[in-house]
Amino acid sequence: MEVRDQLRAHRYGIHRHSRRQPVARNWSTSKKRIVATIACINTSLLGVVIGIYAGEVPRIQYQLADETHTVILGNVCLYLGLAMSTAIVWPLPLLHGRKPYILGSLAIALPLQFPQAIVVGSPRSPNNHIFKTGLLLSRGISGLVLGFANVNFITTLFDLFGVSLQSNKPHQELVVINDVRRHGGGMGMWLGLWSWCSIGSLAIGFQIGAGIIQNLDPDWGFYIVIILMAAVLVLNVLAPETRRSQYRRSVTDVYNRDENFITRRISQGEVKLHISTQGPKYWFEEVWAGVKLSALMICQWGFAFLALYLGWIYAQIVLVIVLLGALLSRDYRWHPDYVGLGVMSVAIGALLAIPLTKAGIFSRERKRGPRTDSMTLEREVVWTSHFARRILFMLALPAASVAYTVSSAGRRYPYMVPIVFAGVIAFFSVLATAECHGLIMEAYDVCDLQPGVNTRHRLQSMAVEDRRRRTNYSSFPRVSAGIFLSQTIGFLLAAVATAVGGILTRRIGAQASIGVTAGILLFLTIALTIALWRFKAVQVIPNGAFGTRRPTAVPEFGTEVKGLGIDDWKAVIIGNPSGKTRRMSILELGTLSRWTEVRKLNKLIPDPPKRQKRVIT
Repeated sequence: MEVRDQLRAHRYGIHRHSRRQPVARNWSTSKKRIVATIACINTSLLGVVIGIYAGEVPRIQYQLADETHTVILGNVCLYLGLAMSTAIVWPLPLLHGRKPYILGSLAIALPLQFPQAIVVGSPRSPNNHIFKTGLLLSRGISGLVLGFANVNFITTLFDLFGVSLQSNKPHQELVVINDVRRHGGGMGMWLGLWSWCSIGSLAIGFQIGAGIIQNLDPDWGFYIVIILMAAVLVLNVLAPETRRSQYRRSVTDVYNRDENFITRRISQGEVKLHISTQGPKYWFEEVWAGVKLSALMICQWGFAFLALYLGWIYAQIVLVIVLLGALLSRDYRWHPDYVGLGVMSVAIGALLAIPLTKAGIFSRERKRGPRTDSMTLEREVVWTSHFARRILFMLALPAASVAYTVSSAGRRYPYMVPIVFAGVIAFFSVLATAECHGLIMEAYDVCDLQPGVNTRHRLQSMAVEDRRRRTNYSSFPRVSAGIFLSQTIGFLLAAVATAVGGILTRRIGAQASIGVTAGILLFLTIALTIALWRFKAVQVIPNGAFGTRRPTAVPEFGTEVKGLGIDDWKAVIIGNPSGKTRRMSILELGTLSRWTEVRKLNKLIPDPPKRQKRVIT
């Protein structure tokens, strides 16, 4: 029997073509919304797990006869595990996909809840420390495992929508329909919804935990966590993979000065290829490249202030929830279920901030757009200005913290006063969190500038014969590194706030404790405001780019490069600027920022001098 007959016998279609799955940013709107909703549910699950334990701490202390307040360290161990895995393993899903890590993390974290439930299920002797050790060890391992899933939550939104915040009338630039950064449609209100899931879910979990210990044993909290994890695990099994195997490879073009030739490199992953000319051969090389990229990010002063500010906001929310619960329980003598309802003001206040995170809610859509990019930098302050909104949100947050500090003096104020101001803090915290993440996206999104390569320009600056190239399905390495670095700082500060919060409350009181955090937040707010102030005019477009459009000399290419000669080189010009300079802040002047990359492409920043090799004679 011939091969054709064999294929027909097995009913194989010889001429049947398989339909290639589109990239996640090209999915239908309904499919993208379903997957984004699951990503937000995953983020909420982490906050609920943390909050349930925080709400059950008083009853767990009673069950274990904990006189040294060791049980409070349970969430400290969880935060430390989260910080460790979040800081290190975030590049791994670029090699193996996101679903294996989400499903594997939830599948391992689920049985880890059983030992914790068994430990707190019945009263224990205060002289037997093995139960406390087992509880803390299980919490720490759970945090370490959940960190593998945490690195896929917000990045799933990046895979679906990109990291663009540009609306129909963006600031500082004009709309370019073919801009690579607009691929996916932009985050929109999903950024605010994700911010609420990371902050408001803590209060929801606290309310569940406090309600459980009113009439039930604390082990029921862990059983509820098991049920929630199982439900979320089923959702993630049904959800499609946003980074399929055919989209886990990156392509870059490398200019070899010695051989005067341009070569193309294809590699799995993206982080190592983003900072070097060679892709990873083993998985730990990609992890190490992520660590190096994070180190380069934190060495920028502007980003360092921004990351500390973001981390402190998260730690302050954790501290406000714990101190508000202690205030309502001790001073107002509320039962645990009512204490949980009082803390729900944090979730409600954060929920009210979600619509305000979308710029279209304000007057931007009603304002006539500028003709040139330079008109966006005119000396006027309007509500649509990102800078004006960010300064208002950032200054209002420490003011709300001070108001909460004054109102937490005890029974001389009505109980609704501290509850309302706690909700106000959560309201401005979500706004500030969304705006700060937007700052990271705007400043470090270089997907249209061929990330990792400074010797070639983007598509519109290339010659016609060089335009046929494969476009990276970018994972936005700089944005991802910045966000996970800020999350790591937030988890570490939350661990410190959880461990030190109880000690400060017992020694100096809850009012003084929250006053200290408000003072630190005010200092970080002033530092970040200085980092965002555009104080310096910097040239971003080289001379001769306007008018005649004569080619600019490119000395490092020599006289001729195969595939890219001097006549093919053109300056990178974004939008429709009327000038060659732009006012920049400390954040935008960072070594890895978008505008620094543009200046490198336009030969306005000299290459670092090469080290001379020493010759021993």
